[in-house]
Amino acid sequence: MKTKDFKGILKTNILVCDGALGTVFYERGLSPGRPCEHLNAARPEAVLALHREYIDAGCDIIQTNTFGANKVKLAAYGLQKEAGALNRAGVKVAREAVGSRQDIFIAGSIGPLGRSPLEQDLSEEEARAAFQEQILALGEAGVDLFVLETFQSLKELRLALDVCRSVSSLPVVCQMSFRENMNTVLGEDMRQVVQELEAGGTDVIGANCGLGPAHILEAARRLVSLSSGFVSAQPNAGYPQVVEGRTYYLTTPEYFAQYALALKEAGVNIIGGCCGITPAHIRLAARAVKGAAPARRSAEVFPFHAYAAKRSSSIADKLTSGRFTVIAELLPPKNADIQKMGAAAELLKAGGADVVSVPENPLGQSRMSSVMAAACIKERTGLEAIFHFTCRDRNLIGIQSDLLGAHALGLTGLLAVTGDPAGLGPHGKATSVYDLNAIQLITLVVNMNRHMGLDMCVGAAFNPNAKNIDAQVSYLRRKVDAGARFIMTQPIFEASAILETHDRIKSMGVPVFYGVLPLVSSKNAEFLHNEVPGISIPEEIRRRMRIDDKESAAREGEAIAMEIIESVRGRVDGIYLVSPFGRYDVSARIIKTLSVRRDAVSPSGQKGGVS
Repeated sequence: MKTKDFKGILKTNILVCDGALGTVFYERGLSPGRPCEHLNAARPEAVLALHREYIDAGCDIIQTNTFGANKVKLAAYGLQKEAGALNRAGVKVAREAVGSRQDIFIAGSIGPLGRSPLEQDLSEEEARAAFQEQILALGEAGVDLFVLETFQSLKELRLALDVCRSVSSLPVVCQMSFRENMNTVLGEDMRQVVQELEAGGTDVIGANCGLGPAHILEAARRLVSLSSGFVSAQPNAGYPQVVEGRTYYLTTPEYFAQYALALKEAGVNIIGGCCGITPAHIRLAARAVKGAAPARRSAEVFPFHAYAAKRSSSIADKLTSGRFTVIAELLPPKNADIQKMGAAAELLKAGGADVVSVPENPLGQSRMSSVMAAACIKERTGLEAIFHFTCRDRNLIGIQSDLLGAHALGLTGLLAVTGDPAGLGPHGKATSVYDLNAIQLITLVVNMNRHMGLDMCVGAAFNPNAKNIDAQVSYLRRKVDAGARFIMTQPIFEASAILETHDRIKSMGVPVFYGVLPLVSSKNAEFLHNEVPGISIPEEIRRRMRIDDKESAAREGEAIAMEIIESVRGRVDGIYLVSPFGRYDVSARIIKTLSVRRDAVSPSGQKGGVS
């Protein structure tokens, strides 16, 4: 560990950091099929050689080859048990490269945990444990500081920073990747990032990776204007280009050196590189800025859009009105014909539905876009429509694009859904995307409201029929904490189960609409119970549905639904009425029957309350 004061040196000297490790290793044909962190154990001489190239180029800081050496990312390769050993090996190689030199700092590189398998979504405790294992291993092996880099989630970065602060007194550099609009991918703006990281005790705030040197220069200038502390900048080498399966970066060392000078003049304290930046780039950058004193910071303040709070959207008013509210499901067609769906919407409206809910490709089966269908319904009938919005079918770019389009069409209500895996449906070659999960999608919508002037009322789905109900309730609470403003559940077939569920989740403080699905036959009941995920039908209900005459069975299913609704009305906020097999006439009759007492208030006795 260095006897020199890292922060003391930053007050008087710009420090040069190294560039990419992973992209250089892959360019050199190393570590195919394995994470580059595995080279610390399998090919330490290759890691040592690259470290020495960066040192010869003029680096003051070298980063360990441990960016992805956490047990979550390593699990994809079956290497999760080697996380500690690979981090210690990474520090050992870096220390060998530095040798006896006291003027070079070794930074323990820590990246985000990455996307875990959907069904194994990490809890905060598991994420904290993964970070702690890596941070302790790096610290015990002798790094001089930690660099938390290329984070896209402020919450995850703040968690990693908290772990650093709880187990070590070493300096910490926190670097995020910002989008073109200088927000994070989840919509947090730079001012929020700086405030939270400074409150968490970081020593340096920076931007890395991103869209290239020009983009990082803009980000760095804004960080300098917002932060009273040290700032770092490590751009990648511009947009990558793939030619015959190989990735190339266009930024030349000379071009990069020009931006290193511009970063120095902007007041940046640590200058280095990320993906595509090689020792040749760092060599010219070091000649331009190494040893220079930090520039005096400009008083320039960059504008940040602050949108005034809007009145609640009409759909939010309906969902939080305090009246017993009926949301009616309306499935989009499997073809482009909107007429039948429009007629069904008119029927539901005539019956007295408050809002319609439009699912998106349930069970992985393709239907008309839920956004387009909801917009058509609203235009034709005037009914407010909630569109379901899944993380399965879009990457992050498509998610934001479609949300903007939905808002432009006048839609302000959506249900954030992770989505059934594509493999459940009939499209064998379809793949699930899952760039985000439901919690992250809710966070994104909240931040788009805050920073882009949108007015979206986002809700959360809940499955009260799950075997591990405690885990489901915990996951639901995280959704509400992220900003969900209402809850819709899977169908429940017992009034007692609805009330029991309500007792468990009513403290979350948002309206809950409980799923009710009228059954139409015994076959329908048995199929739902035995083959559809998330639905459980009690034996007594299935016994009641064992009626041979189709019309009699359908009337019995309708009667059961009415019994459930009447038993909970006045004790919950409302219901989510799911139409069986497109039988919207059944839903319309139920809603019409309920309409006589539709003005009853919710059990809280006040607008928007939950009992």
